[in-house]
Formats: sequence, C-alpha cells, structure tokens
Amino acid sequence: MKQAQHRIAELEIGASEHADVVEDLHLHQEELRVQNEDLRQAQDALAAASRRYQDLFDFAPVGYFLLDDKGVILEANVTACLLLEQPHDALLRRPMRLHLSAEARLAFDLFLVEAASGRQARTLETLVQNHDREPLPVQITLLVDRTERAPRFRLAVVDIRERRQADEQRKLAAVMFEESNEGMLVTDPIGRIQRVNRAFTVVTGYAEPEVIGHKPSMLASGRHDAVFYKSMWDRLQNSGSWMGEIWNRRKNGEIYPEWLKINAVRDVHGDIRHFVGIFSDISEHKGGGQEVERLALYDTLTDLPNRVLFVERLKHALIRAHRDGRPVALLYLDLDRFKSVNDTLGHQTGDLLLQQVAARLRQIVRNSDTVARLGGDEFAVVLADLGDHAAAVEATRRVADEIREHLARPFHIGGHEMVTGSSIGIALYPQDGETYSDLVKNADIAMYHAKQNGADGHAFFVPEMNARVVRRVSLETALRAAVRREELKLVYQPVVDSVAERVVGVEALLRWDGPQGPVSPLEFIPVLEDLGLGHDVARWVLATASREVSDWQFDDGAQPWLSVNFSPSQLHRFLLAWLTDALDHGRLPARRLMIEVTEDHFHHNVDGMISSLEDIRRLGARVALDDFGTGHSSLGRLRHFPIDLVKIDRSFVNGLPHDHKDLAIVNTIISMARHLGLDFLAEGVESEGQLNMLRRQGCGLIQGYIFARPMPARECLDWCETYHGRAGRDGT
Repeated sequence: MKQAQHRIAELEIGASEHADVVEDLHLHQEELRVQNEDLRQAQDALAAASRRYQDLFDFAPVGYFLLDDKGVILEANVTACLLLEQPHDALLRRPMRLHLSAEARLAFDLFLVEAASGRQARTLETLVQNHDREPLPVQITLLVDRTERAPRFRLAVVDIRERRQADEQRKLAAVMFEESNEGMLVTDPIGRIQRVNRAFTVVTGYAEPEVIGHKPSMLASGRHDAVFYKSMWDRLQNSGSWMGEIWNRRKNGEIYPEWLKINAVRDVHGDIRHFVGIFSDISEHKGGGQEVERLALYDTLTDLPNRVLFVERLKHALIRAHRDGRPVALLYLDLDRFKSVNDTLGHQTGDLLLQQVAARLRQIVRNSDTVARLGGDEFAVVLADLGDHAAAVEATRRVADEIREHLARPFHIGGHEMVTGSSIGIALYPQDGETYSDLVKNADIAMYHAKQNGADGHAFFVPEMNARVVRRVSLETALRAAVRREELKLVYQPVVDSVAERVVGVEALLRWDGPQGPVSPLEFIPVLEDLGLGHDVARWVLATASREVSDWQFDDGAQPWLSVNFSPSQLHRFLLAWLTDALDHGRLPARRLMIEVTEDHFHHNVDGMISSLEDIRRLGARVALDDFGTGHSSLGRLRHFPIDLVKIDRSFVNGLPHDHKDLAIVNTIISMARHLGLDFLAEGVESEGQLNMLRRQGCGLIQGYIFARPMPARECLDWCETYHGRAGRDGT
C-alpha cells in the first residue's frame, strides 16, 4: 500500500513538472509570435519607405542615371526613360555615350575622365539622341560616387530646349530691334529713354548717346498742346497702348509727321516697367496722300480693312445682291480667351496673335471676299456671290468650320504656345436683315449666342436670339446697379474632415439676388468680368471674407482656413498686392488663407503663373488646384505647379459609388496627390454612398451638401461650431 502511495506521489510530481514545461513552451511560443509580428511590421515599413523613395526617384523632374566606371548605365529613372524615349530595360547595361550624338561622344568621354579625378560635381552641356535620333540639348551634372570599390558616376540630366529657345528668341528680338526699318525707342516707366535702334537715328538724326536718359519730349515739334499729350498719357496708363499721327522735330530742326504706336510693358505684378515706341516717317506719303488714305481705311496692326472700309464694302455687296437677287453672308467673329492672353502675356503678345489670326483668315477666304478687323479681337467676313439660299448656307457653314479649325491650331509667339478658339455669328441677307446695320446687329447677336453655348463654335441668327440679348442687357444694367449699391453678398461653405468630424476650412462664394430672384454665379460672374468690374469685386471679396472669418475659433482652439477663388488676370496682376495690403492691415493671417486656382489658369504663360503662385506662397498663404482633371494637366505638369491641395471636381464625384470610370479617375487623382505630397479633398458630395466610397479610398476631406450648403457668415459659424464640437463630445 505504501509503495502505491509513493508511486502516486511520484506521478503527481512528474505531472506538475510536465505542466511547467508545457507552460514554458507556450510562453516561448508567444514570444516568438510577437517577435515575428514585429519583424513583419518592420519589413512592411521598410517596403513602404522603399516604395516612397522609388516614387521620388522615378517621378523627379530630372533624368537620373547611375553609371559604372566604364560609363555603362546601371540604373535610370522614369524621367530619364522619357527623355531618351526608351523603355527602362533597353537603357540598362548599355554605354551612356551611345545615347549621345556622334560629335558629342568624345567630349563626354573626356568629361568622365576629368570628373573621375575629383570629387566635386561638374556640368556639361551637350546633345543626346532620343529614340527618333533627334538631337536634344541637355545639361548634365555629374557627381563621382566612391563608396564602392570602383568609382560610379551619378548623372542628373536636364532638358534645356526651352532655355536655348528663349536665348535664341532674345537674340532674334535684339536683331529685329536693331535692323527694323521702323524707328524704335524704349523708355523707363517715367519716360526716360533707355535704348533706341539704328532706324531711330536715321529718322531723327540723333545718335543713341545723345538721347539716353532724356525724355521723348526733346523731339517735340510744338504743334501739339498739353491737352494732346495728357490724352496720350491717360490712354497709355489706362489701356496700355496709344496709336496715332504725331509731328516731331529732327536734330536739324526739320519738322516731320510720323505714325507712332506706343505699348506699355508690364511685369508679372501688372506694374509698368517700360514703354516701347515704334514709328515710321510718313512725310513722303503725306505729299501723295496715298498713305493717309490707307491709314484711314486699313487697320495698321493687321493690314486688314478697318470698320470704315468694311461698312463701305458690305453696303456695296448688298446693293449688288439686291440687284442680282443673290444672298450675302456676314460672319461676325470674336476670339475666345484673347483677354487671358492680354492679361497674362501682355498687349504686345496680343498684337502678334492678332496679326497671325489675320494671316490665317486671309488664307481661308476668296480674293473676292472681305476680311476686316472691326476692333479689339473682333473680325468680320463678308461672303458674296454664293448662289441660291441653300448653297449660301452650305458655303457659309463650310467657311465657318474652316475658320474654327484654323484658329483652333496652336499659335507660337515669343516662346509661348497658345490656343485661342473662335465664336462666330452668321447672318444672311435678305432673311436676317436688309440693311447693313441690321445684318451687323443680328450677326453680333448670333456670335454672342455661340459664345454663350460654350465658345469655339458658330451659330446662324434666328429671331428668338433677341430675347437672350434683351436678357443680357437687362442683366448688365441690374448688375452695374447692384455693384454700385453693394448688393452682392458672400456666403461660406464648410470643408470638413469627415473622419475626425472637424471643420478645417470654409470657402467664400459670391452670390447675387437679382431683380427677379437669385442669379447663378455661372451667369453673372462672367458678366462682371466683361463689364470690367471683376477686379474691384474680387478685391472686395478678399477684404470682406478676411474680415468676417478672421476671428473664427472653435472650443479646442482650432481655426478654419479661408478659401477664395480668383481669375487668371487677377492672380497674375493684382493678387499679390491685394494680399500684402490685407496682411498689412492685420486681417486674416496668411497661414489661414487658401487661394484657389483652376487648370485653365495655366493655359497661357505657365512660367508667369507659377512665379505668381510662388510669390503668394512665400507670403505664407497656400494654393489649391480646383476642378482638377477637367483641364489639360498631367502628372508631368502637375509636379511643377506650386500647390498644396488638389480638389477633386464634382463631375467625377457625381457618378460614385456605381460608376467605375469615375471611381478609377478619383483613385488616380488621390494616388497622384499622395505621391506628390499634396492634400486632397472632394467637392460636390451629396449622398452617403458617395461619402462612404470616398472615405474607403482614403479621402476624408469633404465639401458638399451632404454636410452643409453655402450659408451667411453668422449662420455658417454656428453650424461649424456645432459640427466641430461633436468630436469633443464623442470623446474622439
């Protein structure tokens, strides 16, 4: 019995020891699991960091190459592949020198040898050849990497075509200035002469050293009084240009007539930096009278018939048409986006564009037809001898389509590529008017109708269009009065972080209650611009919104940003001064200000617009790109834009959550923004389905009716405080 009890005791001790071993094994197993989990997380973090660095390397704006000590390519980024138009695998393990033009290879070899002897970065300008064997000027910056056994070369390759083209343009402009047959002079903003060309000396008798630092008044003939010169100066200050006949005095005392055109040259802020005068001696033509007659009947800029000759020829065409019983077509043409060219690139570029437009129009019509410039960016075409009514309609439509097609092609001026469409109104004699004035009026109405329908198209006049013109005139009258009486108002729409349930910003929006009720901003804001009131209203919006939102602060101390939209011309010429003034008066801090621009801002003068935005960011304000995806931007261009936030346009949000194409676009925009380190938000969100889908894609910043409609300042602040307080009450 004792032996059995002893045996039982031994077994119990063994079982206890076994249990302890099992427990130790479980603890050891758990420790291994935790270590494995930590290791996995570390590997994931390392992989994510690697992807981020790879993206930064691949999407850098510079082509990067890594070469071994023999000059063979070991690695290249995406930009490098695009530069040489070669797939990645085709570049690797090939000598870099094979991608250079034959005459550049020896210099490149010497460049590598010299670089290998030192540690400092070196540069070389040379020519590479892309896939089509086209020489491409580049600048190569090279750094020797000696961390490996054998030295390696790190190359940064930059496309310098635009820089060289700009240099060539400057040289060409200098040659054209000096060799022009017309006299030219350049002054500073207060009128002191800085430079003249050879023709100036020939016409006036004054050499350049004799006039530098003096004012053009030294040439005055005494035939014009102070009123004449004051009118000239006022016109220059207001419109930036003046053109007309003037009498001046040569060095030998002889008085002579000249045809003079003066243009103001503005900097990126809209301030006048220079005046450029171009003149020709018309004393010989004065005697014969031929030049005087030409100046009276032809546009001096485009050499097309002016309004006077246009009316004369149209009247003559109508007399013949009445006699022969045949129709006449009048096409009234207005350039689209021309104002943007003038505002962003200056009147000189605008004048060159008008000359190229005139040249293209001449190529389209017959010699018997008339192309005239009526003023500004308005042209007219008179088509006669068109057969019967049906043939006239068909021929006119064909000419209108051809004009639209020709003017839609890019124009290249001064290193800039620009596109300007055309809106064309068409009126036919006799059905649309039996007098020239009726025909012009109705063609103008049809042109306005074409522009209202989206521009870059044409429209035949129909009587119903008169009602729209009456509406436009009524709108203009009421809007002028509304601005004068300060009847425009501001409302604010919140931007929320839907995950944290916090308000992060508000957007200021302009509203107007017209005589018959609220008018859509899409309708009245373009009218404001056409009336020349847009700048004054935009400045009022910035000042008022800054004042109304400046003291908004929630219980947790957070303050929302203020987002304000501006047109390209306001951004380019005035906004920096407005912001500086607002900051100097202690309104909204710059860090709380978000300036919204659209892709169309970059349609002309990309470099100038980027410079303006960089100036704004240096003040401390941020920049948002609105309506992204609806314009012509790409990742390649987007990476150069100085922006902080991308707004996903409502047109892509509308189809969510069911439209797979919209979802793909939204995902692409979000991915691009993340890679570029930009914030992003979705606007126009109206349903729970849209909201949930956006949040699943990682887009938490939301603006739309699902949270709040635009509201007056006091009402918006109350809503924001209530919504923003949820996070605190919920303990999140």
